[in-house]
Amino acid sequence: MATQIGCHICPSSDCTLLGKDGGRASFECEVCGRYDIAASALAGKLNPNNHELTTNQRAVLSHRIREANDAGRTPPLLTTYTVDDVIANGRLPTPAQQAANLIRFIGDRVSVTGKPLRELPPSLPAVVGSPNRNFTMRIAKQLAQSGYLLAIDAGTMAAPDEIIEVDLTLAGWNEYDRERRGQLSPGGYGFLALQFGDETLDPFVQTVIKPAVKTLGFDLIDMRDAAEAGIIDNVMRARIRDASFVLVDLTHANKGAYWEAGYAEGLGKPVLYLCNRQVFDEKGTHFDTNHCTTVLWDTANAGSFAEELTATLRRSLNLF
Repeated sequence: MATQIGCHICPSSDCTLLGKDGGRASFECEVCGRYDIAASALAGKLNPNNHELTTNQRAVLSHRIREANDAGRTPPLLTTYTVDDVIANGRLPTPAQQAANLIRFIGDRVSVTGKPLRELPPSLPAVVGSPNRNFTMRIAKQLAQSGYLLAIDAGTMAAPDEIIEVDLTLAGWNEYDRERRGQLSPGGYGFLALQFGDETLDPFVQTVIKPAVKTLGFDLIDMRDAAEAGIIDNVMRARIRDASFVLVDLTHANKGAYWEAGYAEGLGKPVLYLCNRQVFDEKGTHFDTNHCTTVLWDTANAGSFAEELTATLRRSLNLF
């Protein structure tokens, strides 16, 4: 039987214990959404009496759960490993990313109904990745002041930044369209498309390509870094959409890499091609890409490759 309790993740008190089964408990929170907790985590760091997690770490968990729910994926199972990963590596989207997420949220809903949002839901902080609702609403008010939102002030002493009847302005709709096409690039990272499992390329990516990109201030991820439960195509589209640029290795003529390159090109992303020098000299790449900028690599000249890669990225991204 469902029982009303306080949420184990966020401060919301409107959370329902749906049941316990097979060493896990299932919950549904008005902010976070549906999630399961493994018995070990429930007895440990997610125990209500354990205060080890910071407010921001709980907000990261809440954001991850809500993303899984909104993407229609299976409710995530929170384990001790999940919590430890958040403690070690979890971080919230930047305020700029949160603003982009907020514009996307409002635009998605208004475009369906054609009407302003009467009020912003309790789940909003988890949706946009904010540490709390007050922070989210301050971003919303600043977007309104900057001309991207239309809204009516509904602040009270307890919640001074609340707004109602929320809509996008023409400037806001322009930002919404740009965000949908990936032109805002809020991720602050590069995406790498390649064939996995090559005994030469895989270590070259880790020891040469990723460190070279890091010198420009960008992390470089591929689907092994971004993998999560759900429809892999949707996850991949989101990662490419939010990337600042895309690198595509064509050494193996991998059809998936070509598809990802085409998707990124269609979004207007800066796309830079890579290929093993010997393969390129002997076989070339597909005629649709062989005239595009391609940085050639070989393990014997890793240093010169890294220099050419970073120089080409600087030109492509105007990093001067």
